[in-house]
Amino acid sequence: MHKRHKRRGWDPFWASLLATLLVLVPLVGGTALLSRQQLHTQLRQAARSESGILIRLPKADDQLTVLLCVPGEQPSFLLAYLNASQNCVHLLSVPSVLTVPFAEGEATLAQCYTAAGPARCREALTETLALPQDTHYLALSPAVLERIAGRYGPVRVSLSGALTDDELARYGRSRAVQGISAGDAHELLCQLQADAALSPQRTAAARAAVWDAFFRQNLDLLPTTLPDALRGVSSSLLTDLTALDYDTLERTLEFLANNAASIEAQALPGDWDTATGTYTVTDASRAAVQTFFNVSPTEAQASSFSEP
Repeated sequence: MHKRHKRRGWDPFWASLLATLLVLVPLVGGTALLSRQQLHTQLRQAARSESGILIRLPKADDQLTVLLCVPGEQPSFLLAYLNASQNCVHLLSVPSVLTVPFAEGEATLAQCYTAAGPARCREALTETLALPQDTHYLALSPAVLERIAGRYGPVRVSLSGALTDDELARYGRSRAVQGISAGDAHELLCQLQADAALSPQRTAAARAAVWDAFFRQNLDLLPTTLPDALRGVSSSLLTDLTALDYDTLERTLEFLANNAASIEAQALPGDWDTATGTYTVTDASRAAVQTFFNVSPTEAQASSFSEP
C-alpha cells in the first residue's frame, strides 16, 4: 500500500520573508537610486558653487577689455568688455571707417590697421574713445575665426533691428530668426560693410546682433572651450594676451556663465558724412562708451575711464 505524500503548503516563515522582500527590495533599490541622484546633484552644485558666487566672489581683476580685429578686404572691429563684478558681457561694434588719429593726421580705423596693425588701432581707439589703458587687442584671420566659432554650430539671429525688409531681402534674409554658420555670417557682414547704400552704424549694428546672438547661445560652453581654442591657435594670432590673461578670461567666463550674466551689444553711434565718407565721434559716441563700461557721466568725468 503506497503512502500518500501530503503536499505541504507555504511555510508561514518563508511566506512572510518573501512578502517582506517584495516590499523592501524595490524600496531599497529606489532609495539607493535616489541617493545616487542626490549625490550627483550635490557634486554638481558643489562644483558650481566652487566657481560661482557662493564660494568665490569676483576679484577686481576678473575682467577684460579686448579689441577684436578681423582683417581682410573689409576689416572689422569689435570691443568686448567682460566683467565678473558687474556680471556683464558688453559688446560694441566699431565701424571700420571711424576717423582716428594716425601719424601726424587722421585715418580710418581700417587704414590704421592696414598700415600699422592691431596694436596701433588699440592706441588710436584708446585716444579717441578714452578706453582703459589695460585694453588688450586680438587679431585673427577670417579662417581662424571660422575655425573657432564654427565648433559651436550655426548662430540663430535676426537682423531686423539693423536692416529694413527690402535690404534683408536683397541679401536673401528676412525678419525671422534664422540660423547662419560662422563662415556665412562673416561673408554676409563683409558684404553689408561694402554696401555704400548702408550707413556704417547700421552695418555695425548687424555685426553687433550676430555677436550678441553668439554669446547668448554659447555662454555656458565658452569657459571650457574658448580659452583653450585661443591657446590652440596662438601661433596664428596677433595679440598681447598672455597666459595669465587667458586664465583671467577662463575664470571670468566661468563666473559669468554660472551667474546668468547680462549680455548687451550695440553699434558705436557717430556722425556719418556721406560727402566726405567720414565717420566721427560725437556726444552720442561718448555716451555709448559710458554705457559700454557701465560708467555714469559723473564717474566718467572723475575717472576718465581709467578703472571701469
